[in-house]
Amino acid sequence: FWANNTWKGNTTGGFGSYWHQDGQFWLRPRHNILSVLHARETPPRGGETGFADLRAARETLSRPLLERAKSASIHVSVHDIADFAKGDKEDLDAFPDADHPILDNHVLDGGPMLYVGSPTMKVNGLETPEAGRALLDMLLMHATSPSYTYFHAWDVGDVIIWDNTQTLHHAMPYKNDGSSKRELYRTQSRLVIAPSAHTDNKDEL
Repeated sequence: FWANNTWKGNTTGGFGSYWHQDGQFWLRPRHNILSVLHARETPPRGGETGFADLRAARETLSRPLLERAKSASIHVSVHDIADFAKGDKEDLDAFPDADHPILDNHVLDGGPMLYVGSPTMKVNGLETPEAGRALLDMLLMHATSPSYTYFHAWDVGDVIIWDNTQTLHHAMPYKNDGSSKRELYRTQSRLVIAPSAHTDNKDEL
């Protein structure tokens, strides 16, 4: 629905309707993004949000895949991300391409995790682009399997906070015929690690 409460038309299968990490297009360390999503109105069925745990997925990754992935990185261009397809060239050109190691560690505690971005990423570090694509497909299939995913069915008033560096998410479809609304509000913040003002010199959020 538009701000004047008129129906936009059937837009299912659009924004965010694939597994992805917000902030993947930012240069490091600005890619460390937290998201907050709040439900104001929800449809009677469908419209869930899926989440995939990239820490747990890495912990159970087979040794051959770990070996294959250790030299690989994703190459991210906003021009390759579906949600930016209608962006103005001038706006998109403000974002330089970014690279992230697929086998990464969390900025806060050093915990190992996968960083896969989304299905459209290019993968560097393997023999051929096709080999990189095959690796990314296998990692996404592993990370989004039932063992590592949770699908949240929204109720009005729900609030979910997640860390994009270690979580994939996916907007699921619903019957979008104008008879009901799916109205969610999102805000984001960035994890900024700075030297502590205390004498112990530890990092703090």
